[in-house]
Amino acid sequence: MTTSVPSQDNTHRLSTPESDLLDLLRDGRSYTVEEVLEEAPELSWAQLFIAMDKLSRSGMVELRREGFTYCLRKAEPWSAVNGSPPHR
Repeated sequence: MTTSVPSQDNTHRLSTPESDLLDLLRDGRSYTVEEVLEEAPELSWAQLFIAMDKLSRSGMVELRREGFTYCLRKAEPWSAVNGSPPHR
């Protein structure tokens, strides 16, 4: 589901599953897939899976398997000072 949300310049932009997920992960904590679905009930499993796939492949979120579930959090930015880029 996409919704129109106001942006900083008072124009409207479409909310995407990827932007919804990044907004949720902004606090820096780790969420299980189930917690994400509880916090963002507008996302279907399929929308969440595709958003997680796109964002993890682009390096914007970290996706880790923990037991029988997956956890995700916003990826830390890296630079040449900090070492090599994150592994994908």
